[in-house]
Order: sequence, then structure tokens, then C-alpha cells
Amino acid sequence: MWIKSPFNITVVFLLILINGISAIWFNQPKFCPTIKWNPVATTFFRQDVTYTDYGLILFIDTNNTIYISDTEDYKILVWHKGIGDPTIIPVKDGCIFQSTYVSKIHEIYIPCENKKLIKWVPNERIFVDIMDFDKVCDQLFIDVENYLYCSIASGTVIEKIWVDNTSETVVVAGTGNPGSAPNELSGASDIFVDTNLDLYVADTQNHRVQLFLFRETNGTTVAGRTSSDITITLSYPLSILLDADKYLFISDSESHRVVASGPTGFRCLVGCDGEGSQSHRLNWPDKLSFDVYGNLFVNDRLNYRVQKFHLHQDSCENVPPTAQATYSAILTDNHPLFSRTILHPSDYHYETIEVIVVSKSDFYILTANSTVDLYGHLYKHHFDPSNPTSDLIAWYGKCCNKEQFKFTLELFVNIRYILVVTTYNPNVTGSFSVTVFGSNPICLKPPNADQLVESNYRYYYEALQISVNESGFYTILSSIDNTYMDTSFYIYKHEFYALIPFANLIRMKNDACNKYDSSENTNTIELQINIRYILVVTTCSSNRVGNFLIRVSGRNRVSFERTNALASVHSNYSSELTKDSPKYDKYCNGQDFYYESIQLTVLTSGNYSLVMSQVSNGPFVIHIYMYKNHFDPLNPRENSMSIDDYACNKKSEKEFTFTADLRHDDTYMLVVTNTYNRAYTPRFSITVYGPSNVTLQRIVDDNSTRCYVGGPCNTQVKSIGLTLDDILRLEIKPNMTIHNQPLSIKISAALSVIMFVAGVINSLCSFLTFQNPNARTVGCGLYLLASSVTSLLTITMFGIKFWFVVVIQMDISVPQSVLQGGCKLIETLLKLFCYWDAWLNACVAVERAVSAYKKVSFDKEKSKRLARWIIFILPIVIMGTIIHEPLHRHIVEYKRQERREIDGAIYTEKDVVIDTVFWCITTYPQSLQDYNTAILFIHLLGPFSINLLSSLFIIIGSARRRAEAQLQQTYKQHLREQWSEHKQLVVSPILLVILSTPRLVISLLSGCIESCQEYYWTREICRDENRCYFDLKFLNETLDECVTVPHGVNTILTVTLRLAFH
Repeated sequence: MWIKSPFNITVVFLLILINGISAIWFNQPKFCPTIKWNPVATTFFRQDVTYTDYGLILFIDTNNTIYISDTEDYKILVWHKGIGDPTIIPVKDGCIFQSTYVSKIHEIYIPCENKKLIKWVPNERIFVDIMDFDKVCDQLFIDVENYLYCSIASGTVIEKIWVDNTSETVVVAGTGNPGSAPNELSGASDIFVDTNLDLYVADTQNHRVQLFLFRETNGTTVAGRTSSDITITLSYPLSILLDADKYLFISDSESHRVVASGPTGFRCLVGCDGEGSQSHRLNWPDKLSFDVYGNLFVNDRLNYRVQKFHLHQDSCENVPPTAQATYSAILTDNHPLFSRTILHPSDYHYETIEVIVVSKSDFYILTANSTVDLYGHLYKHHFDPSNPTSDLIAWYGKCCNKEQFKFTLELFVNIRYILVVTTYNPNVTGSFSVTVFGSNPICLKPPNADQLVESNYRYYYEALQISVNESGFYTILSSIDNTYMDTSFYIYKHEFYALIPFANLIRMKNDACNKYDSSENTNTIELQINIRYILVVTTCSSNRVGNFLIRVSGRNRVSFERTNALASVHSNYSSELTKDSPKYDKYCNGQDFYYESIQLTVLTSGNYSLVMSQVSNGPFVIHIYMYKNHFDPLNPRENSMSIDDYACNKKSEKEFTFTADLRHDDTYMLVVTNTYNRAYTPRFSITVYGPSNVTLQRIVDDNSTRCYVGGPCNTQVKSIGLTLDDILRLEIKPNMTIHNQPLSIKISAALSVIMFVAGVINSLCSFLTFQNPNARTVGCGLYLLASSVTSLLTITMFGIKFWFVVVIQMDISVPQSVLQGGCKLIETLLKLFCYWDAWLNACVAVERAVSAYKKVSFDKEKSKRLARWIIFILPIVIMGTIIHEPLHRHIVEYKRQERREIDGAIYTEKDVVIDTVFWCITTYPQSLQDYNTAILFIHLLGPFSINLLSSLFIIIGSARRRAEAQLQQTYKQHLREQWSEHKQLVVSPILLVILSTPRLVISLLSGCIESCQEYYWTREICRDENRCYFDLKFLNETLDECVTVPHGVNTILTVTLRLAFH
């Protein structure tokens, strides 16, 4: 029953006429044809959550009052006039909701998940119950007659009810069963009702927008799939809006953009650069709304924010009403036919008009008038009647308008434009005129008509070589005499291989196979002189024979010549996936699949066809992937090549073919793996057809030692060895203060502070001591004074290093420039000061030995001059040995993701970022890794060796001189006395070496350092065949392989050793 009367309609339209747009309380601006929005948005509101199943709901009225419903916190925020601090309305307890709608008297309607409909009464500031629905209502809309429309949660029905009389609901769209028929819906979400009471529905899971005219139960697709007109491809549209001219604005959610229709067809408005969190990108946009100024507000759903895209006020171009050209003609039955729609046959007469910009690129208006309803298409460069969407830049048409179409476009000189005038309805003829308005001259004329020279060829199934005498566009038409034989044809460039049907293929025309009447098959293609083309005509069904006719129309005559397909050679490879085959995480979701990698090398560049067959019994469960140069099982998305699967020439259901263009100077990797059944290990064979033989060689583990950090499909190669970053990053809990960190981190922090304070005190005391001129009479005093400074810098830099690592792991808001700078510089400076201090101590030992040797002849002034030069030169030399480190240190951003279901009408899943961490890692090539190890040995063992040898030289030399002067004691007795007096000179360098031994050992490890942690994972490829990888992600499965050191002890021990060394 329709609760509606002619009186109500009259009242509504009188209100609109009298009050203008006052009957509409939501914004429907009127825009000019060239309107634009700033693609970079500002964030109007951000939801204070990391992840939520519930989002934000947006509504803006004509008073510019902005309503944002936060379904996570059960509140509604209201900005009066769109400015200031919002008023907060807490939603009634127990009401979990997904939608709100604001009426013209500012009442807020909310459908709860308990099937109740409640209303906020602003004057009384209370919620009241309105009614109970039979099912949960997802989305709401209130039309100009005060009818409330409800999208039922199943997404298959739209119901409406009069707000002033809630006794009866009426189904206005949908059947209750999901489907894609004109009267069916599937996963419908947003709804919009215009002033004519026509209903627009975002039919989400059908990827379209449906229009249900008033009292009509069959919908018309106005955008997306199943539209007969040329519109735009949609993927899960979630929200729709109409402007004053009833042009659509759609949130194309899975494409992460907002699109709109207009007088020149559909276009992308904002979010056109793909998914992201930057200001110009969106992530699953949802609700849309305009404010009174025409600014576009978008609920950026998975970025948990509302974005405001500002209207460009100066984007409207004023085109003067000066007619620059007029063109008149009559569409007759003799005009050619084409299909201006996607689904309908070629029943539309058309005429083409070439648009020539004479002198200046500018904005122009192209419009047409006629006694019949017209439809206009504007093409750039070329118009192909058999492919009406190619090169199309503007299209529009509407029934019963005086101006049948009106394009306002910027046209450029030296660009060929073709205006195609056809009719809105099929099989209609009549006169029309086209007028172009603008500031500069423009010319309209029929395009240079190609001289239609027909070239015919009649024969059975053949491959034909086509040669043209003049470059240009040619139309190829194939027709048959046998009603029961359908044909298709393929056009190849240069060569045709029968066993490689998709190699060199430039055009495939087989849509006649799907038509009821396929007696003719037409295609238009651009052909060039001096290029060999092969036209292959075949049948749609196997074992069919009969006569066919090939007719080519174009600028000049075309010659046909029978030819044979080139012979191709083939290479075979057979193998089997077994339980001993390696595994990899193919989908990056924690599920491992058996695989085998095969290196493919070609001798001759060209197109090759690869046929993979499953030899073993059972279901078809294998698939093949191709990689260029290298396949990394930890990063299966890197170097992956896009291949097309074709179901042609299949001998069974266990075979498929794909074609690839392979170069002889590249190496390719084929990866054969099982699909859904991870435990099944089938036998398979690969056959490669091509111009020459290929080499197929199985690749096994190359025994390389590589360390990785990161997560599935987001790993980074890291140089071997242990750094402070490696020690701490697995222990620190992100987004927590130091007070909430594990005990090991607190102890390490306390140790670093204690050692920093002790080191600063020691360095300052040493500095004050050697500031005394009496302590600097020889070079040793200068060395020790400089050593005081380097010790202070070393302990300071270590403190900075420790807290830098801690802070970047705890707080992800640190600027990227600070992260990069700290990663590259802090560790390098720490090594510089540490090595500098060690070599200064070695210089002290050398000078002590020289002084002991020369005795009174020791030149103090020369010693001081030499010390000054050495102190100056040392850091330059040391920096030269480690200058490569900043170049190979970089920050890696790792986002840990989970696969979660997105709520609402979209029953799908999406990767959701749980947290983000930044790691500072080094990545060295093997040669540089060897050099780095050698430099480490030089800087650590060099000062030790000098200290040890100098100490031994002093002890032995002093003992020998004493033995020569004091004959009452033997040499051994003097040696023991000197050892007792100077033994600390030998013990101290040995102690330093012992403390630095862990660092030396770690630098020589042939793999990664393993450490159990439940938060992130690392993986090791090692030489041990029995333990080929280590994966921390699957903690429960690999717990017995983890390090047995108690949690945190390893960290404290290693940090302590490192602190002691520094």
C-alpha cells in the first residue's frame, strides 16, 4: 500500500516553488561544468582509535550544522555553523547503531541493532522510542514528504514508512532475495531520494547504483555494472549524493576514491591516486556530504577521520556566448549504425564531425539542438565504431531536453577531436544542429572520409598475411555463409606461431561468438606500411567447417597472401612436489605452501608459451608464478611478473597455458606451488614452446647466509652481527612509557644512566687533571687530555644511542628526518669516538715505550708537536675507514597487519594495520661485509697489540738494563721485579680484549641472532640443512627451537658487555 496522495505532492512542490530550496534541509549545490575540488584535503575530525568495527556517520544541513556520529563511543558531535567546539549528544544506553539521519526540524533518527528506531528531540534533549522494525535497519533517509526510508540489514530490501504515522511499512525496492536483476539488490547500503521521490540505491555487492523511479519496482543502473549506457566501473559503492542538477556523487570504496557524473560523463573527483593515509588519498571512503559552500566532506573510513575537500572557487570557466561555428545535418536511414550502449546491438545512426581548434587552446561549449532526442560523444584522436569507449573523453545525452547535450571542455590546438552525434533511442532519424561557443575561432567539418576500397578474401580456415600500401585505420569484416558456423579472427604483428596463440597478438575479435546473430564480425584497427600483419580466421566451435568472407575497407587496397604458421620448438621439464620440498608463505598470511623453483633461460628473445600440466591424479591444485632475475621466498611479491592465464587449447582440466615475452639477457624464475590444498604434493610437467630451445634447471638452496627483519612479504635483508638496535627492538613495547616497559628494559636503562654518570665524572676528573700545564710537558699529557674528551663523547654518544633506540620503538610519531639522521649518524659517531679513544691510548703506550728506551735523550718538544698532529689526523683516518656506514644504514618501516572483516553491507576482508615500528638496519654487500669485519679487527686488535707489545717492551727493556747495571741480581730476578711493577700495563689491554671478545665473535657469526619474542618475527637461512629457517611468527610451533636463556637476561647481559666495552 502506498501512503501517498496527489494533495501531498502538490503541497510539497508548492513549498519548493515558494521557498526555493527551503523544503530541502540538506545541501544540494549547483555546480558549473568545470568545477574542481582541491585534491589535498584537510582533516576536519579524527576518531581517537587505532581500530574499530564501527565508523563515523556524517550529515550537514543547510544551516551548515555538521553532525558526526561516532558509533564507537556512542555519541553524536554537533558543530553549529560548522565552527567552534562541538556539542556532544550521548546516545541512549543499549543502542548500538550504524546510521543516523537528521530531519528538517533537527531531530536525529537512529536505528539501533535491537531493531528499535529512536529519535533525539532537541527541544527536550531526550531520546524517545519511535517504533520497532522486523529487522535491523542499516541506513536511513527522509524525503521531502517526511517519509523515512530504511535499508534492511540483509541489503536486499528498501522499506519506507511515514514518520507521522508509523503504523505500516512499504517495500519500495528489492525482493528480499539477493540478486542482480533490475528488481533485485545485493548488499545495498546508502539511499537517496530526490524531490521527485525517485529512489537511488548504492547496490554495493552488485557494484552499481540503481535508480527506482517513483512507484517503479524495476530499477535502472545509472552507474557501474549492468548499465546499458557508458558510465564508470565501480567497486563496492557505499554512499551516494545528488547535486541540484541531479548529477551523482559516489564513494567508490574499494577503489578508494570519490567519482561523479556531470554534463561530460563520469570522472574521478578526489582520492584518484589510490589507497593511502596521506591528505590526498583515501582508505575505503564512506559517507559523503556537502556544506553550504560546496566543500565536499568525506568519511575516510579506515583512516578513521572526516576529510574536507575545499571547492576551487576559481575553477568555473566563463565561456562567452559567441558562436564560433555551426554544423547542421540530417540523420537518415543511410547513415552508418553503431552501438552507443554496452549491451544493446548496433541500432543507432550516427554522424561524425571533426572539431578543429584553429588558433588557441581554450574552453569551448559544444551543444546541439534537434527535433529528436540526441546523444553526443566526443573522442580524442580517433573514433572506432566497434569500440565506442576507446579514446572517449566526454559523453552525455538526456531525453526530452531542448539542449540535447552540452559539453564545456578545454580543447587544444594540434589535437584531433571527433564529435559523434547519435540518437538517445535506437532506430531514430531526424535533423540536428551543433553550435560551438567560445572566444576563439573553431572549425566543424566532416572528417576526411577514407576512400573505402574493399579487399575480399574467400576461403576455408586460413592464416592470411595482410599488406597495406598506406598507413591508416582499416575496418575488417568477416561474414559467413553457414548459419551454424560462428567465426572469430585474430591479428598478429610480424609472426604467428600456432602453438603460441597469444604471442605477437595485437587484436582479438571473438565477441561474435557470444551473439545470437553472429553472421558478421567487425573490427577497426590502425595498420602501418612496411609491417607484416597476420590475420587468422577460425571458428568459435571446434570441428566446424564452411565458407567465410573477409572484407577490408580503408584508405587504399589491401593485399592478401596465404601463409603458414611458423614452427616452434619445445622444451620439457618434469618434477614433483614432495614433503621434502621447501615451503614459503605465498599469500603472506602465515600459511606455508610447498614449492619448487626452476630457473628459465632463453637463447633467443621472443614470445614463449608455457604449458603447465598436473600429471598425478586428484584435483588440479598447482599453480605457477614467474619472477625476473631472482625469487625470494620471504618476499614473494618482489620481482613478480604479471602473466595472463588462458584456457585455450586445454587437453584436460589439469592444464593451463600462459604467454610471456622473454629476453635472452635476463634470467627468469618459475615457481610451482600448490594452491588451496597445502598438504597435497602432486607431480607436474612444464612444456615451453618458442622460437628456440630454453634451459630449465631446478634451483635449490644456495647456502647463502642472509638475515631478515620484518614481517610476511615485508622483509628487509640485514647485515649479520648484533647491534644495540637488534638487542632492544625485540624487547621494547611500542606506544608505552618507560614505566610500562619490561623489567629488562628498565634495568638496561638504569645501567646506562649509572654508567653515563660514572663515565662523565671520570672524564671530567681526567680532563681537569690534564688541564694542568705541568701534566702536558710531553706528548702523553696531550694524548690523555684528548682521551678525556673522547671518553666523554663516547659515553655521551652511547647514552644518546640507547635512548634513541628506546624512543623510536616506544613512539612512532618521531619525524622521519630525525629517524634517518639518527640512524645514519649516531652509530657512526659512536664508533668514531670509541676507536679514537682506543688509538689515543695506544699512542700513550708507544710514547711511554719510546721514553723508556731513550731515557734522557727523549725530545719532549718534538713529542708534543707530533702528538698534536696525531690527535688531529687520527679522526680523519678513522672516519675514512668507516665512511661507508652512513651510506648503508637506513630506517625500515614495518607495519604489522591483520586480516579483519569489514562490517556493514560489504562482507569482505581487508588488511588492517595493528601497529607500526621503525628499525635502523645495515645492509652490506658481501665484499663490504668482509671489509667491515677486517676494519673491526684492526680497530679493536690494533690498539690491544700496540699496548701489549709496548708493555712487554718496557718490562723486558727495563729488566735488561737493570741486569747490566746491577750485577748482584740475575736477569730473571730483574724481569720478575719489572713484571711485578708494571704488570698492570699488560693486564689492562688483555682485559679490554676479553670485554670486546663478544663483539668480535658476533661479527663473525654466519647467521642471525635468534631470540624468542611474540611480537615481531625474524627468519634465518643457514647452512644447516636440518634447520633451514627460523620463524618467530609461529611462536607456538617453534617454541622448542627458541633460545633457552630466560626472557630479558640475554638483553641485560649483552648490553652490560657492550657498555663495559665502550
